[in-house]
Amino acid sequence: MGALALGMVVLLPPPAPLWAHDGEDHGATAQPNAGAAMTDAVLLPKESQFLFGVRTALANYSTTYNRLTLYGTVSAANGGEGRVVVPQTGRIVRLDARVGQAVRASQVLAVVDQTLDATQQIGLATERANAQAELRAAQQDYARLQTIADIAARKDVVAAELRLRQARQNATILNGQARTRRVSITSPISGTVDVFTLAVGQQVNQGDELFRVLNPGKLRVEAQVFAQDLEKLPANAQFMVEGLQGQQGSAPARLVVFSNTVNPVNQARQLILELDNAGSNLFRAGQAVNVQVMGAGSSGKKELVVPTSALTDLNGKPVVFVHSAPETFKIRYVQPGSANGQQTVLLAGEVNENDRVVSVGTYQLKSIYLNQ
Repeated sequence: MGALALGMVVLLPPPAPLWAHDGEDHGATAQPNAGAAMTDAVLLPKESQFLFGVRTALANYSTTYNRLTLYGTVSAANGGEGRVVVPQTGRIVRLDARVGQAVRASQVLAVVDQTLDATQQIGLATERANAQAELRAAQQDYARLQTIADIAARKDVVAAELRLRQARQNATILNGQARTRRVSITSPISGTVDVFTLAVGQQVNQGDELFRVLNPGKLRVEAQVFAQDLEKLPANAQFMVEGLQGQQGSAPARLVVFSNTVNPVNQARQLILELDNAGSNLFRAGQAVNVQVMGAGSSGKKELVVPTSALTDLNGKPVVFVHSAPETFKIRYVQPGSANGQQTVLLAGEVNENDRVVSVGTYQLKSIYLNQ
């Protein structure tokens, strides 16, 4: 009996098809964790777009895109800097200026009392004594001739009168120099007083620079153009001055002169630009900047450009986000070309003219995409 039990074979019915419940898929085509699969789009509600400050800009073809970047230095333009130099050796007895103070032209900044060394004092005293002696002699001679005017020669009387006038003038000048050795130092231009370290009672020497007054509204940029870049500089080029990496702000500039002389050190020609008032508020004298030449090298050829801020990367590949629907942003892979602080040329990719690309908020969209 035990042997028969061991030899029994149980026959089971053939497998029947399985039927899925509503909302489920148990078939072979189901993909595990399908909801986590990444797509080429990011869904972002309008409220979140407002919260993240998402901004877009149109991709467009441009003939004014720049291919030339020059390096320049900001300096004061004509009338933008005034240096106040002491006219005589002396001691500061009054200071009417403060660092950062706005002043107008001809405003008194300081008062200096002239100081004389022993030799100068002796020389001045000797000149005063000689002038006084000459004045007394001229007065006596003139008085003598007046007593004998009826017999004296007319030319002698006239000569004595002229001598007396000259003696009086010299004596007055020397007496004035002895009494008044105080001079007021005034500002040559209207502007702002730069940093200085003067103090009342400080001794200053003739020719020393006391103050520097700067007008921030009058700045220029000096840039160097090398021989290989000359052909990229069209006659109708426009210029944009930008801060270096990490420095915010840019402003248009106007061409003042393109020098015909060549720097013997680096064989470059000098380009002088003048910043407008708005740009002058962004930059300061001595600051290093980039000068973007708008229209350089384009020769009228249109190129598709997008804001430089629109580009980011996914897995090492450059992409932009295109706003394809009110709450949908599509990922488009691109091949960027020349770039600057404002624009980047797209050499290839899935972006077309008038596509609305995200220019502000790309970091947030990328983060959402990578975590969805």
